[in-house]
Amino acid sequence: CFINNLQLLMTNQSLATSNVLPLNDSLQNYLTSSTFLPNNVWKTSFSPCSHYLAIPKQDIYGIDCIIVIYCPNWHATSKTDELYVHEKFVCSSSVWSLAFGQRIIKTDSFDQNISLPLTRRELLGRRRSTLSVNNRFDFTKNLFLAAGLADGKINIWNVDNAELILVLTDHKSAVCGLAFTPCTMQLASCSHDTKIKLWDLLDDGNMYKTLDEWTHVINTVKWSPDETLLCAVGPYELVVLYDTATWEEIWKFEGHLHSVADCDFSSDSALLATASFDTRILLWSTITGELLKEFIHKIPIPLQIYAGGDNGAFVRSVVFTKYNQIIISTCDDNHVRLFPIESARLTEPSFKQSQNNVLCVTSAPDGKTMGIGTRNGEVHLWSILSTYKLPSLKSFCRITINSHAGIKRKEIVNLSLSNCLINYLLYKDIKSKQMYIV
Repeated sequence: CFINNLQLLMTNQSLATSNVLPLNDSLQNYLTSSTFLPNNVWKTSFSPCSHYLAIPKQDIYGIDCIIVIYCPNWHATSKTDELYVHEKFVCSSSVWSLAFGQRIIKTDSFDQNISLPLTRRELLGRRRSTLSVNNRFDFTKNLFLAAGLADGKINIWNVDNAELILVLTDHKSAVCGLAFTPCTMQLASCSHDTKIKLWDLLDDGNMYKTLDEWTHVINTVKWSPDETLLCAVGPYELVVLYDTATWEEIWKFEGHLHSVADCDFSSDSALLATASFDTRILLWSTITGELLKEFIHKIPIPLQIYAGGDNGAFVRSVVFTKYNQIIISTCDDNHVRLFPIESARLTEPSFKQSQNNVLCVTSAPDGKTMGIGTRNGEVHLWSILSTYKLPSLKSFCRITINSHAGIKRKEIVNLSLSNCLINYLLYKDIKSKQMYIV
């Protein structure tokens, strides 16, 4: 048993590692130049095509701005030829959140995002058909960038021509979370004003829904890749999941012991990872609501009274890699970790690297590059090519079935299949495998 676990650990380590990219030095030289002041990089964002990277900065005159870096190949060996500043967008206050949006017509191929579930598509079409309005703005083409600001505004620019298209002003306080749907240009925002607002950019940015059942800040919001779910996380261990067709609460997950800072969905929308100040990432099934796994960032595990306080290991950011095989996290112990979700008990992460003042991590949609934001204004470029592995045929089938099922994936339990196969589709094969990170 020990030998098998050791072999599995060695295999995982060979599959999931990371290294700093050659272009990283050029980017750091620019970001730390005398042009800018050091600032907290709370959020960075890659564009859907993976060629653009948005970074919040503050210039030497104290003016808040967003730098959009363009690079067709982040893995280029030349340190100057491939990377350049595409645009600089000036903001009225500091930037708390960022999100790229682009209307994409989905296909059914595995390597592309799948088509929108019928119920969600019909609902959007029905709502828009009742609006006899000539749109002022065309959000059906080009690439757009949304920025949530400390003064409550949401600025939306056309990245292609640098035009400020819209300024959304309904929030009354800092906009700390933004997320676009993958293909229909719906924007979700959350704020220190305790509200979540939903905007339809294909309807000129109309704000069509407000969720306001809380009395505390919402830290972030995320759409599921198939757009059928919206997750909101925040203080007091809040993790709540909504059905985006009815806006009814599906699950309210209970398990964290401290504020929840971030979340991310797997590519098939069947898994949800939540990162908390309690030193843990919890992995949930969006189908059954079960807690499948936990990833611990401090050993020994803090008792509840310490996990809910200043424990020195706040987990601030979490992302899945492209094919759901690896989860990446950043933690206040100044480490970035990569670890496989299908790991044996009591193993170390497949990759663990120190990074001073680390705050956030974002992964490029192509699954090859990640950006690490810090408290001193830097954003480091790391390769995650080792995680860019095609899944097994068995895993491919699971991802495909869950992706196409949409909100009806909860009916998987009623299929005329063996219990073993149903449990696999529900990811219960990873449930008993705890991973402790040291």
